[in-house]
Formats: sequence, structure tokens, C-alpha cells
Amino acid sequence: MAVSQPLGIGFAGPLSNPILKSARDGALLAIEEHNARQAPVAHGAHPAMQFALLEQDDRSEAHLARYSAQYFVRSGVIGIVGHWSTEVALAVADIYEEHAIAQLMFTAAIPQFTAKGYSTAFRLLGSSDRTALYLAESALATLGARRVAVIANNSGFGQALAKEFLAQMAARREPAQLVYQAMVSSKTSDFNAALQGLEASKPDLVLFSANSLQAVSFVNGIGRSKLSAALLLTGGAVNQKLSLPADSRISLYTLEPDADLRGCPGWKAFRERFEQRFKRAPSSFSRYAYNAANTLMEAATQAGGGGPKLLAELHEKSYKGLSGQIAFDKNGNTKNDFYTLYRNDVAGWTPLKEFASGAAPACR
Repeated sequence: MAVSQPLGIGFAGPLSNPILKSARDGALLAIEEHNARQAPVAHGAHPAMQFALLEQDDRSEAHLARYSAQYFVRSGVIGIVGHWSTEVALAVADIYEEHAIAQLMFTAAIPQFTAKGYSTAFRLLGSSDRTALYLAESALATLGARRVAVIANNSGFGQALAKEFLAQMAARREPAQLVYQAMVSSKTSDFNAALQGLEASKPDLVLFSANSLQAVSFVNGIGRSKLSAALLLTGGAVNQKLSLPADSRISLYTLEPDADLRGCPGWKAFRERFEQRFKRAPSSFSRYAYNAANTLMEAATQAGGGGPKLLAELHEKSYKGLSGQIAFDKNGNTKNDFYTLYRNDVAGWTPLKEFASGAAPACR
């Protein structure tokens, strides 16, 4: 089969993080599947378009990420899947804008990522303001919270999400009171001061606004407390196996930025292919990065490569993802966001309610 020189797709993030590695593998699987299914090319036709994944470990640090971005520019990549955090993604966005390289962020991010007017910035998941809307709906309407506490880490995402959640809570009709609020370091696993404040204020629901890896330590701490409350976590917690002591009075919930796909044949087939290729189950971030890589490749195929034509293609067309149609507005925000509220019980994470705006999720 005649093939062209592979086009590079960059992937950047803290590759020592197992969840990030699972995302990298999702992008890699998408590329391998695309390259394998290219049909033979007729004589005189354009050669089949092939792709290659270029990885960079930026440790989720802004100064290292700029070196990674410059490497991607030198390598001539057509697009980036990443970076991992909002702060890092914003730190390199100007480089990608200067060189017309599409940047598809597959983790939740604050609105500023797509608010700077960059034609290269695209968000596959709902922004923190959309997440806050559904967190407030989950906390007040679904779970019936009336005394709410908010613990947020000091990352840009953690703080923005907490602020937007409180604004959404204040705007709702349900009578809810903020009884306690605290900020913790994004690098700490010591939550004793915050837990003491929670026990003194007696909330019936606690929102923990932080990444899912830090949530493990927080769950371990609050599970040993005397508090009786619902604990609402944010995206990524569904990838963690969380457990509480038998006498704990904490109920665990998480709001994930994707549809519940467990009854969807497309998701089941993806899971089987992923497990066969990598000998482990995918995380939710595996399918986000899989969607991002496939979107880039489909747009590049239609555009005939990267650069301004690829960017125009991404802004104008829609693409098939595991969760449903992927499409972007003029600023690069997703038009179709999906969320699912889960409860943790003896069977693991069980879906309670699904939220969506725009097109319906897949398999619905």
C-alpha cells in the first residue's frame, strides 16, 4: 500500500502518572487503528494518510511544557492532544497559535483556555463553568443538600470550579447554606485542619474540588471522621477504587464529564480492543484522548494535512466520538457536553443521573 510520510500528533503531560499513561495509550490506539484500516490506494491517487504519536513528558510544569511545545513545532506536528492541566495548557497556547497547530485539550479546563481568542484552542469536555452548573444540580436537586461545605485545592482549576459552584448554588431556588469553606495545597495529603472544620460545621454535603488522585487521600481521611454527609467528587474519581470503613457515615458520589456508556456497544468494543492491546482496562481519560486523536486525524484527512485548513475543518465540521458527536463552537468549546452522576457502592461506581446539552449521547 502506498503511504505518505506519517504526520505527527503530539501528546504531552506528566507521563509518570498512570492515569495520564492510560490517556496516552488511548491516543496511541486511535492512531494504530487508523493506520491499520487505510485501504490500498489506486494508481495515480493520493497516498493514504498515516500518523505517528510523538510523546513529551512535561511533568505538568509550565516551563518544561514550553520546551515540549517547541519540540513539537520543530517536529512539524499537525496537532496536540494535551496538555494535562489548565495552567500548563495556557502556558503553551501562544506557541501553538503562532504556528497554527491545533491543541485539543481532553481534560476539564477553566473557561479562559478558549476565551483568549486562539484559533488553535479546542476543548473536548465541558468547561469548569458547565461542570459547576451540573454539580449544583446534583448537590441540591438530586442529593437534596441544604448545608454545603466546599474544600478546594489551590490549583487554577480547583479554585475556579469552587467559585463557579458557589455562584451556581446561590442562583438556584433550593435553599442551601454554605457552612464551611477551605483551601488546601494541590500537593498535600494532610487534610486534618479541613476535616476538623468539617466536623465542627456539620454539613450534609461536601464538595471536594481537586484532581482525582488527591481525592483518594481525602476520602481516606473523611472516611475515618465522625461526619455524616455526602461527599461529591469531580471528574476522574470514577477511575479510582475508593472504599470507606464499615462504620463510616459518608456516602460517595462523583460527577464525571462524559455520558454513561456501559450499555453502548461502541464503548464495549473499544474497551475490549484497549484491553487486548495494553493488557489493562482503559480509564475515562483513555477514551477522551482516543476521541481527541481520532478527531484530529479525521479533520486532517479532510483538510489534506495540518495548518489553517485543519483548524477551519475542526471549527466547521462534526466528528463521531465514543460518547456522541464532537463539534466545536467558534471559540473552540465543545457544543455537546455530557455528564453523569455516580454513586459508589458495593458494586463500584453506579450511575444515578445523566446530564447533556446539545446533541444526545451515543446509544440514546
